[in-house]
Amino acid sequence: MFCLNLQGEAYMKKAITLRLCIVIIISMMVTAFLSCYIQIKSAKEAMYVNSMIRISQISQVLDNNSEDVERLKENLKEDYFIRAKAAAYIVQNHPEVTGDQEEMSKIAALLQVDEFHLFDTKGTLYAGTEPKYFNYTFRSGEQMQFFLPMLDDYSLQLCQDITPNTAEGKLMQYIAVWREDRQGIVQIGMEPVRLLEAMKKNELSYIFTMVTAEKGITAFAADTRTGEILGSTDDSLTGKNVAGMGLILPDEKQRDKGFAAELKIEGDKHYCVFRQSGDVLLCISSTYENLYRNIPSNMKIVIFSLCLLSAAVIFLILRMLDRFIIHGIYGIIGGMKKIAGGDLDVRVNETSSPEFAELGSNINQMVESLLEMTGKLSLVFQNVDIPVAVYEYSQDMKRVLATSKIGEILMMTEEDMQKVLADRDAFAEMIGGIVACPLGDEKDVYQLGGDKPRYLKIKSYQEKRSTLGIIVDATEDVLEKKKIELERDIDLLTGLTTRRAFFKKMDCLFRQPEVLKTAVILMADLDNLKSVNDGWGHEYGDQILKKAAELLKGCEAPNKIAARLSGDEFILVIYGADSQEELFEYIKRMYDNIMHAKVCMPGGKTVEVRLSGGYVCYPEVTAGYRELIRFADSAMYRVKKKSKGSFEKYVPEDEQPT
Repeated sequence: MFCLNLQGEAYMKKAITLRLCIVIIISMMVTAFLSCYIQIKSAKEAMYVNSMIRISQISQVLDNNSEDVERLKENLKEDYFIRAKAAAYIVQNHPEVTGDQEEMSKIAALLQVDEFHLFDTKGTLYAGTEPKYFNYTFRSGEQMQFFLPMLDDYSLQLCQDITPNTAEGKLMQYIAVWREDRQGIVQIGMEPVRLLEAMKKNELSYIFTMVTAEKGITAFAADTRTGEILGSTDDSLTGKNVAGMGLILPDEKQRDKGFAAELKIEGDKHYCVFRQSGDVLLCISSTYENLYRNIPSNMKIVIFSLCLLSAAVIFLILRMLDRFIIHGIYGIIGGMKKIAGGDLDVRVNETSSPEFAELGSNINQMVESLLEMTGKLSLVFQNVDIPVAVYEYSQDMKRVLATSKIGEILMMTEEDMQKVLADRDAFAEMIGGIVACPLGDEKDVYQLGGDKPRYLKIKSYQEKRSTLGIIVDATEDVLEKKKIELERDIDLLTGLTTRRAFFKKMDCLFRQPEVLKTAVILMADLDNLKSVNDGWGHEYGDQILKKAAELLKGCEAPNKIAARLSGDEFILVIYGADSQEELFEYIKRMYDNIMHAKVCMPGGKTVEVRLSGGYVCYPEVTAGYRELIRFADSAMYRVKKKSKGSFEKYVPEDEQPT
C-alpha cells in the first residue's frame, strides 16, 4: 500500500508538473508576444517622437537661414544705396569724370562696386565702366525694364534682386538713384557673391550635407507640389519622386501636424515620419532593421528572465503542492482505501491543511455513523426477535458489513463468521453456494445443509458496484408449508398420492420424454371392499384399503407413482424403463404379492386382498396420459365383468384384452 501511495504521489506530481509547465510555457509565449508587440510599438513611437524633434530642428535651421538672408539683403541694400548716392555726388560735383574711362574705373574701385553706369534723363546708358553696355536703355530688356518707373518719379531709388543682366546674362544686383540735380540716373552693379553665399546656406541640399545621420537613418525634403526630393542625406535620393516610393499625401492639415508612413526606398522598407515646413515636406526615415535593432537582444533578456522566473515559480508551487496538498491527498486516499477494504477501525488524521483536517474529520464521522447504523439494525432485529440479517458490500470494499444475527442464521460460529465477513470474495462465494440449491418452485428460498436442514430466504439488490442483501430464516414457514402440501397431496388413510397431486405429477412427467421413456399405467379396483364394510364395518374396510396401498407402494420399480383416485380405485404408473419386458416383470412380481396378501378380521378370520386391474403401455399406445388412463380404466372394467382378481393389458388393435 505504501508503495502504491508513493507511485500515486509520483504520478500526481508528474501530471501537475506537466500541466503547470504547459500553462507556464503558454504564459511565457503570450508574455513574450506582448513584450515584442510593445517593443515594436514603442520603437515606432520613439522613432516618431525623435523624428519630429529632428524635423523641427531642420525646420528651425531653414527659418533662421531665411531670416539671415533677409537681414543680409536689407543691410546690403542700405549699403548699396549709400554707395550709389556717393557715386551720384561725385559725378554731380565732378562732371569731367564722365568722359574719362580711367577715372570712372577709379571711382568704382574707390566705392568697391563692380560696375558703374550713368543714364540720361531718358534712360539711355551713355557712360560707365563697361563701354560695351553703352546705348542700352531701360527698355532694352526685362532686367532693365525694372528701373523704367524711375523716369516718371524722381523720388524713386530702386535696388534690384539678383538677376541675369540684359547684356550678358550675368548674375548681378543693380542699384539706381537720381542725381540730386535730376540731370541723370546713377547705377551701380554688384556681383552678389556674399549674398549668394548666404543664400546657398539656406538651400536644402546644403543643409542636408550638414545633417549627421546614423546608419539606417535617412533625412530628406520633398517638394509638396511635385513630390520631387530636393535634398537628402543620401545623395542618391535627390531628384527622385516620393510618389514612386509609395507615398500618398494626406490632407494639408495632417501634413502640418505630422504623419507616419511606410515607403520602399532602394528596395528596402522604411518607416518614415513626415511633416510639412513651408513648401517642402521634411522626412526622417529608418529601415526596419535599424528600427528594431534592439528588439532581438531585449527579447533574449526577456525570455531568459521569464524562463528563470518560471522555473522558480514551478519549483515553489510544486514544493507547496507537495507539502500542503499532494501529501495530504494521498494520506486521505490511503486511509480511504483501508476503510474501503473493510478495516473500519482506521481513522483519517491528516493535518497538513485545515481543509484536509476537516475532510478527515468528516470521513471519520461517516465511518462512525456507518458502524452505528449497523449496530442499531442489529439491536432492532434482536429486540423484535425477527430471524433476519442484512449484509452489504461494495466492489471497492474488502470487508462485508452485516448485522449481528447473520452467523446464527447461517449456523456458523462467531469466529468463522468474522473470518468470512473480513473477505468479500469468500462471503460472496459462500452466498453463491447457498443460492445454488433452490428449494423446488419456491422463489428466493434455499436449503442450507447440515444435521438439521435450515431453509433461508435470500434476496439481494445490485446497485452499480454495491450489493445489499437480506437473509431471512424461513425454516418454520417452509416446514409449515411442506406439512400443508403433504396433507393436501398425500392421502391420510393410505399414504398414497392424492388425485390432485397425481395429475400434477403426470403433467410434469409427460413434459419430459427423456425421463418417461417406456411406461405402463395400471388402473386397479378393490374387489371386496363393500362386503368387508358391510360385514365388519368401515374400520376394517380401511384396513383393506391400507393393505392395498402397501402392495402398490411395495412395487419394486425404482420410478413409480402410486395414487388413490377415489374410494376403492387406485392407479400405479411405472416409468423410465428401457423395455416393456422390464415393466411386465415389475407388475408380475407385484401381482404375486397381491395373491398372497390377507387381512385379519375379528374372530381369527382372514380376508384376502384382491385387486382387479387393467394396464396400457406407452409408447406402444401413443396418446396423452388422460387418454391412456381411460384405456387402462376400460381394460379394468372388462376384467371386473369377466374375472375379478386379475390384471389384463389394453390392446388397441381389436379392443380385446389378452
